[in-house]
Amino acid sequence: MMGKFITFEGGDGVGKTTQATLLANALKTLGLKVKITREPGGNVIGEKIRNLMKSSSPSDMDPLCEALLMFAARRDHFVKLIKPLINKGYFVVCDRFYDSSLVYQGVLKKIAFEDIMALKKITIGDFEPDLTIILDVDSDVSIERLSTRKLILDEYDLMKKNEHDLIRKGFQKTAEIFSFRSVIVNAAGSEQKIFAKIMKIVQKRLLDILPSG
Repeated sequence: MMGKFITFEGGDGVGKTTQATLLANALKTLGLKVKITREPGGNVIGEKIRNLMKSSSPSDMDPLCEALLMFAARRDHFVKLIKPLINKGYFVVCDRFYDSSLVYQGVLKKIAFEDIMALKKITIGDFEPDLTIILDVDSDVSIERLSTRKLILDEYDLMKKNEHDLIRKGFQKTAEIFSFRSVIVNAAGSEQKIFAKIMKIVQKRLLDILPSG
């Protein structure tokens, strides 16, 4: 049985990591083989690139250089982890995938959509997630959530409200473009209420695999 690839997308502070973890744990309780991963990251090369980008200031690289690094990490992640596990029947749950490049390097840093998609074609071909959950919340809410983090913040965590708004609209646009795999979920409210909505979507979209009850 072929596995499935589920991605979580959305701006910083919407709760992607939390919801991806909740879904992965729930799928495991159903007896499925599950791997949770993230981008950039997920393997040795990806984590090194993640650390590089987290430790760099906005002036250290231009947008195209950033996009190239993201897709280099994505290529390695895809070839060495994502595709092999899907072929082995795993449900791979990923915190961010190429939609984030379309929004952060594309919409925010003004690299053309066609150029981002050309990089996608070169690195992962026609591969698409089976399901993309886009968590959507008012920018004021995401900014407030980010303010409570105890982690060292990077340039994206420190964005201004207008930039958060731009990111939010960017993901709403990707949901339109890739409507065949994307579902927008209102990420306001408690973690469990949000997750209940996500689980219903997963059950509906992947009904041939998951129980409906």
